[in-house]
Amino acid sequence: MAVHVFRFLLRVLGVTLTSPAASRRERVATEVAHLAERLGGAFLKAGQLLATRVDLVGHTTAAALGRLHDNVRPMSGRQALGEARAAFGALPAGFDEALRRPPVASGSIACVYRSERDDGEVAIKVRRPDIARRFAADIAMFRLAARLITRLPPFRRVPMVDIVTQIGDSLVGQLDFVKEADNLRRLRADLSSLPEVVVPATREGMCAGGVITMDYISGLDRLAVDRLPRETREAGVVILVQAVYRMLFVEGFIHVDLHQGNVYFQADGKLVILDAGFTFRLSDMARGRFTQFFAGMIRGDGESCAEILLSTVRSVGKDADVAAFRRDIADLVVRNAGAVARDFDLAAFSVDLFDLQRRHRLFAEPEFVFPLLCLLSLEGTVRRLHPMMDFQLEAAPHVMHGLLVNSIMPFD
Repeated sequence: MAVHVFRFLLRVLGVTLTSPAASRRERVATEVAHLAERLGGAFLKAGQLLATRVDLVGHTTAAALGRLHDNVRPMSGRQALGEARAAFGALPAGFDEALRRPPVASGSIACVYRSERDDGEVAIKVRRPDIARRFAADIAMFRLAARLITRLPPFRRVPMVDIVTQIGDSLVGQLDFVKEADNLRRLRADLSSLPEVVVPATREGMCAGGVITMDYISGLDRLAVDRLPRETREAGVVILVQAVYRMLFVEGFIHVDLHQGNVYFQADGKLVILDAGFTFRLSDMARGRFTQFFAGMIRGDGESCAEILLSTVRSVGKDADVAAFRRDIADLVVRNAGAVARDFDLAAFSVDLFDLQRRHRLFAEPEFVFPLLCLLSLEGTVRRLHPMMDFQLEAAPHVMHGLLVNSIMPFD
């Protein structure tokens, strides 16, 4: 890793010294994307997430990172065939020919190949052979960094290790393709009440080991959304937001990886979701409390939000100022309630929320990190494609549905 970083710094220095100002930013952004690709694993996933946040990294960097969603250097045909043979032994009909051809998409975890069969076209998703080792090394490094950070006085009671462990376990969960196939089936079932959302069906008998086979959906282009009429784009964003809120508040099933390589907007108004690898299932307690917290945000009820966070705190130190915590959380919620997507900065809100917990030594349930990660990715899309959407108010019917269906009583 150190070699890749050193080479990156040399290239950036060369760009800075030799390139004209007009092209400097674009070339540096390209080098950042190349670095993320070379580091691979969790670093590549971080690059994919940042690509969704034009508001944070700028159009140039977001565009450069965007290719990491589906245009990473692919594995060889021999590697793909090796993974498939390890999964099935005797390959299903059409696999040998399909896996010898270049993939139609190549991401951080797997490559996707297209195969024509008598019963219709299928997409064959094959896991990269060395990805487990890379992820294990990255996560071990992140855990070590978390332990070192918690030794610093300002972070001694911050549950950094718990947070990194939960995120790391979820990232490793992406490598379990049997689990992902189950998640795809659940996602398809959970969103079946939304006819505008398309989740491809998995093919029975053709998912095993490091291979998932599903219906192939043609005509997908992650850049096509920018060519759609504004009304179509905004309608698609509303559908995406509704799907995410249903999963979050009603089902407690979080899709953390809603980037442009997994979500496609179509000209007919349909929304296609292809992947269900980086997901997380909230505990009943965490889902209930997060739903109540969001309900408080919608109402602008800061005091209720503060009480909800306090109800999930694992321990209260002798030096904790609970009254000040209630006051500061309430003020933060009131200042951010009712803002449209253009004016509501979830990233800044999350940083402020975490900082208040750190300052007062009162930390909410670490599981809350996952819905925040999901919403951070979603917010990037919303702010770019539908900036005047009321990001919070749109959640209201789904929050109420979640409270009713799951018998969650309003927090007193």
